[in-house]
Amino acid sequence: MLPTKRIFDEDAYITEFEAEVLSCTETEDGFDMVLDQTAFFPEGGGQFPDKGTLNGIEVLDVQEDKEGVIHHSVRIGYAPGGKITGKIDWNQRFDFMQQHSAEHILSGLVYRNFGYHNVGFHLGLAETTLDFDSPLTTEQLQWLEIEANKAIWQNIAFEITFPNTETLAILDYRSKKELDGQVRITRVGKYDCCACCGTHVRLAGEIGQIKNISAQNYKGGTRLELLSGKR
Repeated sequence: MLPTKRIFDEDAYITEFEAEVLSCTETEDGFDMVLDQTAFFPEGGGQFPDKGTLNGIEVLDVQEDKEGVIHHSVRIGYAPGGKITGKIDWNQRFDFMQQHSAEHILSGLVYRNFGYHNVGFHLGLAETTLDFDSPLTTEQLQWLEIEANKAIWQNIAFEITFPNTETLAILDYRSKKELDGQVRITRVGKYDCCACCGTHVRLAGEIGQIKNISAQNYKGGTRLELLSGKR
């Protein structure tokens, strides 16, 4: 089966879409549906999957397999070949966009100013944590919060690109692992350039505010907890 077309890769603001059902397999808890395209972000990269509905039926989970096929878990299935309408829970999507975008700004600042790497990221329903591979001082954390919010005040744009092999080879971008094939790059002005599959705001001003809540020593580095946007 071909990889699922990822609508959210090109436009994270699309909340309603139509798709064709490619397969529908019964499971212990309901059905596993694969569509030709989807706006549902699957769990990955430290981020929970989107919530929403398919033909008014709640989507319980969204996962992506190694072949790039996205699976939607639902309680009621639909026959392959039929058309289906999906709707994304915008409140959760936009909340996650705010948190994930804030992470890019902070991680980019840490990397470009201190040379430390983000080695862990968890975007949960209530908290967001970032793990860096070296300790950050109180003064550095205070500076980071101020500088991160400057990006918001300047309303810096988030740009999504898919560089060719030649461009990617000379691009200074952050990544937690070696990547093959097409790479999706998120750039935030001078603040960050990172390989990332997540959903982000178009402009930093949409984040609203970034606030560091706590920091602790973690595996020889620093675990930072933050709140952004509506949180």
